[in-house]
Amino acid sequence: MHALKTSPTLPVLAGAVLAGGRSTRMGRDKARMVVDGVPLWRRQRGVLESAGAGRVVVVLRPRQRSLGRRRDEIRDRLSDHGPMAGLQAALADTRADWLAVLAVDMPRVDARWFRRLRRRCRIGTGAVVRTADGYEPLAAIYPQAALLVVERRLQGGHLALQGLVKELVRRRQMVAVRLPAAALRQAANWNTPADAARD
Repeated sequence: MHALKTSPTLPVLAGAVLAGGRSTRMGRDKARMVVDGVPLWRRQRGVLESAGAGRVVVVLRPRQRSLGRRRDEIRDRLSDHGPMAGLQAALADTRADWLAVLAVDMPRVDARWFRRLRRRCRIGTGAVVRTADGYEPLAAIYPQAALLVVERRLQGGHLALQGLVKELVRRRQMVAVRLPAAALRQAANWNTPADAARD
């Protein structure tokens, strides 16, 4: 799939791999774990590029060790604020109209997932998958305008991404997308060694 071309009617898509978690339950840095011979952070970056994202950054904690691609790395602006801080840093860094966000520990998500979401995006509106259990905020496309909502929630200490996405859907800045059950299995994430062993 070729990268999306810039045009007056087709806003630019950027990407961000959220890799700043502490990986406490895994016991080692999940971003450096290898899948099919490729570190997870590199695999996820490739997924976003294949989905049409132009510039893709990897978001790390403030003092996290570099993954070796410093020109593509940015840092959370706030310490210990979880993935909401990573989302803020990525949205603040990009000038693109949309930002495709993918957690580093979701190794089953592929480019087709984001292409499906991309088809539902409109100017000022991103897209997120909705399941029976809630939203998938760490494999979603956010509009640039979501930055204001993210920062307000951070300032208020509201760090739950489910709450953020609910607000964005209510404000019509994101649209909820239903996917077939087979596709939803891609959303499984790796939290523990047992999770990785099952794949």
